[in-house]
Amino acid sequence: MAWNTLRGVLRGGHLDYTKDPYIKNIDWMMDVNEQAGNQVAFYFITGGSHAFDAYYRMNEPVIRRLLRHIHERGHEIGLHPSYMTYLNPEQTQQEANVLRYVLGEEGIAYSQLGGRQHYLRWQTGQTARNWESAGLYYDSTLSYADHPGFRCGTSHEFIMFDIEQSRQLELRQRPLIVMESSVIEENYMGLGYTDEALAYMLSLKKLSFLMGGAFTLLWHNCSFNDAASRSMYKELIQ
Repeated sequence: MAWNTLRGVLRGGHLDYTKDPYIKNIDWMMDVNEQAGNQVAFYFITGGSHAFDAYYRMNEPVIRRLLRHIHERGHEIGLHPSYMTYLNPEQTQQEANVLRYVLGEEGIAYSQLGGRQHYLRWQTGQTARNWESAGLYYDSTLSYADHPGFRCGTSHEFIMFDIEQSRQLELRQRPLIVMESSVIEENYMGLGYTDEALAYMLSLKKLSFLMGGAFTLLWHNCSFNDAASRSMYKELIQ
């Protein structure tokens, strides 16, 4: 599961989130996951300048309140490195430092930071080294956007290996099994919020558990369009 870009309306040069449904969706996600006994990881974009990056900024009071709220409810806060970071170790480091600084200012304790690349952008070798050099504990990017499943050949967390430098990394990989848009969106599998889509995702969940692994689900907080989407999500997290 992941954080998605917050969208607001500019008023006097500031973003207004009073009517932002995506923030309300975060509360709902925490509600239903707490009922199911799950902890959710919400990943924040802390920098970047690409059009696909975040509209919000980490110094905005509403974002600071949201961070505290997530932490107080016992859920995880992580990093969502921006669109161009997958080839840029310096930018990855800078964005990780921003998150650490903000968490420190808000008195939010953490022992390890993980996250996922924006748009699942990944360059084998380089991106993993970026994460390691930034002192990040785990990544959960490795899935294919156009089709869910076992890109890593496993649903088990594992220590990554740099084949270009022939060395074991300190970074861990938590394989991403399903991103909701891979199944639902027209430009990918295009199954929509249907029984077929739910059955397909549940089959991957069953197989993950059958092999003794974890079912890592990415569901954007903008992907709750109606009762059908919420119902599907609740089925998947049980």
